[in-house]
Amino acid sequence: MPTLTFKATPHEAQRIRLAARSRRMSMSQYVRTMSLPKTPAKSAMKEDIIEPGNVIIRRAPDAPLLTNEMVKTFLYGE
Repeated sequence: MPTLTFKATPHEAQRIRLAARSRRMSMSQYVRTMSLPKTPAKSAMKEDIIEPGNVIIRRAPDAPLLTNEMVKTFLYGE
């Protein structure tokens, strides 16, 4: 595994160590967590999840998107 190094002032180093310790993380784990973007899992992408109340419904990967206009047509025949 590659090792990365960077320069920090003594005050910055102390703050990073304290922050990692307060989260019960190693320095490496803390720096990785704080510096890398959080990428959601593909199946949990916002456009794939409909949340009525507390129920989560995931659409099938090959299912077409359902629009408000389609729902109104189905319900009211507009």
